[in-house]
Amino acid sequence: MAADSLDPMESFETWLLRRVAQAVEAGEVSAILLAELKADFDASRGKPPEESHADAAQDIAVQLTMPVEEVEAGLAALEAQPRVIREVLMRRIAEAWLEGALGSVGAYADYTPDKVHHAEAE
Repeated sequence: MAADSLDPMESFETWLLRRVAQAVEAGEVSAILLAELKADFDASRGKPPEESHADAAQDIAVQLTMPVEEVEAGLAALEAQPRVIREVLMRRIAEAWLEGALGSVGAYADYTPDKVHHAEAE
């Protein structure tokens, strides 16, 4: 899955959903992952930005096994970048995440939400 060129008019959310949909169509990841991403984006729209940010920082900290404070500092540094640089970095991070999932012999091909929630409980 190669990165495509940056369309400055396309939001990160739209881009990420399209990229994951491409991976679903190629049979590289489960459609459950796409459905969960859509649900997460929808749920974040109903929350105050501060709450969405805190939830995202917590989720990232769990995924990367990092302290939330370090994740928040990294996110603050990312947000301080000019918009185009921020978009490019976010997309590269997402591409690396997808490539890592694909590189681990289709780790997300059999993705189910209970696997993530189980990992969070550990």
